[in-house]
Amino acid sequence: MSRFATPATLLLLIALACVAMLGGALVAQHLFGWEPCTLCVQIRLWLALAALLALLLSAASAARQTWLAFLAWPLLLAATGMALVDNTHVVLIELGIMESFSCSPFPFYYQWLPLHEYWPGVFMSGGVCGQNDYTILGLPFTLWTLLSIAALAALVLFSLWRSIRGKR
Repeated sequence: MSRFATPATLLLLIALACVAMLGGALVAQHLFGWEPCTLCVQIRLWLALAALLALLLSAASAARQTWLAFLAWPLLLAATGMALVDNTHVVLIELGIMESFSCSPFPFYYQWLPLHEYWPGVFMSGGVCGQNDYTILGLPFTLWTLLSIAALAALVLFSLWRSIRGKR
């Protein structure tokens, strides 16, 4: 197995990708004034969770704690998948394909997990879903994030495949 494609290295790359996407979102928000909608904030939550899980899995791999991998891999897959679903939801609302009275399918998550009170600069929404006037190189910002999260999901699946293949 290539040294650069080991599961531990791939997991660190996943964590780095998640942190880079979160950093890009915060730069867009705080430097350019692009306010995130509720789903965008929810995507941030999934990416933060995915980064933490990837770091945990990398440490578990280094410590040869296989039992932890059985618990954390499904959670990493779920967090990445939910980020992809939420971002797809935003794009469909933005394109007018999906109409929604609420931006988020789970708009009351903040009552059980009030991160917006503890870290408002990251988890406070101020934008409206479907009203994205922000573009990069002529493409909507939400499309860029969808492509990025799809690439992240592919990397997570590849890392899982390498992890399973390396065990044989």
